[in-house]
Amino acid sequence: MLNQNSQPIWNSVDKYIEPLLKRVLETQRIGVSCGKVEVNNITSSCGKDRGDRFYLSIPYAGKTLSWNVLFNSLCPELSPDFLFDDDTFLADPDVTTILTHVPSLASWDVTNDDALLMVIVQLLSYYKEHQIHLLEKQGERLKFEYSTLVNETEICPEDMEVISLPTGVRPVETRFLIRMAMDFSKLPERISHPQDDEAMLLVTFNGPDYDHITPELYLSKSLEDAFGGPAALHIPPFQSSKYLMDYVPEVKGYINEKINLLAICFEKRKSFIAALLLLKRGSIIEYDAVEASNVTLLVEHRDFYCMIHFKLPTTFPKQPPQITLRSIYHMTSLGTLFSQNVEDLPYSPRWVPFEMVTKALNHIAEKEIHKFQTNSVKNSHF
Repeated sequence: MLNQNSQPIWNSVDKYIEPLLKRVLETQRIGVSCGKVEVNNITSSCGKDRGDRFYLSIPYAGKTLSWNVLFNSLCPELSPDFLFDDDTFLADPDVTTILTHVPSLASWDVTNDDALLMVIVQLLSYYKEHQIHLLEKQGERLKFEYSTLVNETEICPEDMEVISLPTGVRPVETRFLIRMAMDFSKLPERISHPQDDEAMLLVTFNGPDYDHITPELYLSKSLEDAFGGPAALHIPPFQSSKYLMDYVPEVKGYINEKINLLAICFEKRKSFIAALLLLKRGSIIEYDAVEASNVTLLVEHRDFYCMIHFKLPTTFPKQPPQITLRSIYHMTSLGTLFSQNVEDLPYSPRWVPFEMVTKALNHIAEKEIHKFQTNSVKNSHF
């Protein structure tokens, strides 16, 4: 598969197709699924050096559609033909079908750079209609799942993609990809753009009666980081006695609880760092002003100086801060500053920030710094 940003694509495709294809490949999303369309297998129908037919890989409902686009370089004004990887879709379309569902193909204008993009968007929309119609042939369960989800919840058809697999034969599974609109503004400010945050729920129905159900949650990368990694969220199981109209709001409620918890923890971390700033303002070397995840200060105890690094976990104050002492005099054999973790820290999540900070600093001054000074001299390299 070729990278859509690579120069070889534009060296391989016919010049009149280039602006049409470029608009498609530059579009951030077509449909509900995340990810750009990609192009591969560029060939020529008339022996030219530059190709006029290719395959488009289009993300859809948790899989990738492969559509063959066929232009004719000898007649560049003609609209392209399409071959789909689903034999049940537009196998022998009539004029009325094209006019109704793919009007941009019926009124093709090769001088419009958006012409191919509009056709792809309309074809994908009609493909979704086709897949929803197929649900009616697979028993009442899937038809009921779709109709109640769009009629009884906040999820609208534009937020979903549906597909039954394998295509073209009797399906053995059906997938619902659901985009869940949620408010992520309470989460700590991050370097990424919150407007790009998204949560997708992919629910797969298997089995003769479609009663074996597997839900999967997909988050944008920035959300994964905010929640603590891809495995941090454990969504509720989908019992066969439930329906999508019950389960989707349940998952959204679960995520909202996590958002509220992270927001509270964020405020607690900010309060902890604020207490350190007030008590040790002149000693602060650096601190994380965005996510309030760490702070480092330089302290002196009986003419011995060292750094104290506080790392605040995402779930603080449920979990205590991780505290590390770092020497400013001694190095390890690897060339890094000698360091030592603080153990047996007195701690209670019910303490107010000033109490946490005061008790931590007192514990370090009374029991940790002398021990750290001795170990740094004994175990490190100058």
